[in-house]
Amino acid sequence: MSDIRVRTARADEHERVAAVTVEGFGSRNSAPRPERLALLRDTPGRAAAGDLLVAVHEPSGTLIGTASLLRPGTAYARLAQPDEAELRLLAVLPEHRGRGAGGALLTEGIERARSWGMRALVLDTGRDNVVSQRVYHRLGFVRQYAREERENRHRPLKTAVFSHDLGRRRARRPPPAPTPADAEQSAMPRRRCRSRGGPDATVRMRGR
Repeated sequence: MSDIRVRTARADEHERVAAVTVEGFGSRNSAPRPERLALLRDTPGRAAAGDLLVAVHEPSGTLIGTASLLRPGTAYARLAQPDEAELRLLAVLPEHRGRGAGGALLTEGIERARSWGMRALVLDTGRDNVVSQRVYHRLGFVRQYAREERENRHRPLKTAVFSHDLGRRRARRPPPAPTPADAEQSAMPRRRCRSRGGPDATVRMRGR
């Protein structure tokens, strides 16, 4: 059984979540730009835009990772279409990588996006981030080459775009209410008779 649990961050944890996000991304980019740093630290804003997830190491209670599950049309969602959720800023502390925290955050994001009624969950990552891309493929994400070409058209930093089909199905329509004629037809007595074709057939008898 995994010793990592994923849940929604509490308001009193937002400062710690911001620190984990900055540290997780700081190990990849030594000096984030000021606007990027503001994004990494804005945990209240990301929580308001959807669901701020945290991965907790259960035996110690240590918060070791985080990700933001965003609703379409919110301030920090940049890829999501109206029927898609978006996962951004997945970060795991360097000393806890390779233990399943990232996969646990992704799996929880998939399930929550599905519970929102979304058609798909989208995300992007660096084109050279092959380690993360391997995890995405393992969990059922598919790279969207045509889409990333459109998304990257005006971006200085090109990314790889992935989408996970959540298998949303249209709700079935309820059967129509029976009419008085249907009720009369159902109430007719039945008798068994031998049809010309051989097997028995059910015949409705009209009352006289």
